[in-house]
Amino acid sequence: MAQLKGMNLSDTIFDEFEQEIAKSEYQRALMLVGVFFAAMVVMSFLNFFLLDSTVIKFYGGSSIFFLTLAYLLVFIVYELGVIWFIKKRNEEGKRISNRFKVFQTTIEITYMSLLILYIIDIKNIYLFIDSPIQFIYFFFIILSILHLDYRITLLCGVLSALQFGLIVFYAYHFAGIPVRYMPSLPENAYYVRCVIFVLSSGVAAFVANEVKRRVKSSLDFKLQKSKIEAHLGQQVSRDILTTLTKDGGKPMKLHATVLALDIRGFTQFAEGLSLDEIQDFQNKFFGPVLDIINQHRGVVNQILGDGIMATFGAPSPNPLHADMAFQSALKILEKVSQLCREGIIPETRVGMGIHSGEVITGNIGNENRKQYSISGKAVIIAFRLEQLNKEYNTQLLISEEVRRNVVRGNVTITSLGQVRLKGLESQVEIHQVAYEG
Repeated sequence: MAQLKGMNLSDTIFDEFEQEIAKSEYQRALMLVGVFFAAMVVMSFLNFFLLDSTVIKFYGGSSIFFLTLAYLLVFIVYELGVIWFIKKRNEEGKRISNRFKVFQTTIEITYMSLLILYIIDIKNIYLFIDSPIQFIYFFFIILSILHLDYRITLLCGVLSALQFGLIVFYAYHFAGIPVRYMPSLPENAYYVRCVIFVLSSGVAAFVANEVKRRVKSSLDFKLQKSKIEAHLGQQVSRDILTTLTKDGGKPMKLHATVLALDIRGFTQFAEGLSLDEIQDFQNKFFGPVLDIINQHRGVVNQILGDGIMATFGAPSPNPLHADMAFQSALKILEKVSQLCREGIIPETRVGMGIHSGEVITGNIGNENRKQYSISGKAVIIAFRLEQLNKEYNTQLLISEEVRRNVVRGNVTITSLGQVRLKGLESQVEIHQVAYEG
């Protein structure tokens, strides 16, 4: 949450989306380098070890083979330059523009088309139009998905079809191919391949758009979650916030300790103060108190105008929850006494009750309104003990369940016997904790 302070969440998510696009562009260029490097290796292996001289001669001999290798090597160097450019833009926090994608797509498709045209027109190897090299267009169409822009993917297919179609048209009508050297298929058969290029790019465009939509949807969800965390992070503890975002706040039964705290005489005290003075007192009082609870792994469930409710051991289990709550209460008494002595707050007394037992944690409410809550008999007893402090003129009362699980140190704990609490049938043994501040 600290990283989100002072930041525009929408801008943050937009930047992350642009980073995903840049990463996708980087991966695409890297894959092109890998594909064409692998093509060079495969071509070399086939040429020198598997293909007989008849096949090599059929496609123009060794000179065409080395020409193609050199052409692919230049293309690999170009793509390495693209990788460097994308990485540099990403480090500078700059986005990859659509203009760059259009330029990149046009260069890549045209580069391969020029190779085919050169071999057909200059080298007069007309049967090269039948060679497997034409299927290289499909590599570009497939990898264009990583542009995450259906328009660029469609452009890739249209450029492939248009340029290959023009090559076929030129070969049949302007290259002057002797009949004996004519490609094996009629002219129209190659135009059908052009149609397949366009149809393939349409399918790839759909996939690209779907991938982009899902990436954006995932980041939008992250934005909404961040907004919720930014909104709730100031109102509930980090543990509760983590539970809400992790498992949706589903109900759980846990053994925990509840601490209830009340500022004595707060209503009368507040009557003579302005709203600003009341808020100033609350900030000076609750700030240190909340810090103490957090330091003892407690969770603040409620902050009232004159008190708080904190839970130890829920929603995150903690086997030392009773002692943590007890030590937290002692530190609170010590801190309040210090604040009074130093004149930071006026003379203030508190009443606290602590009880350990089973609690139910989770969301309570309906679809329109839900609130994360801690409930159960342990909560009721803790608040009843807090109220009993008025009757016994004490500041801290704990139940027997708490006393059995605390390290008392130099603190005096005195049993007050079995007490029947309001609203409960069974009696509860309570103990007074003597603190001299």
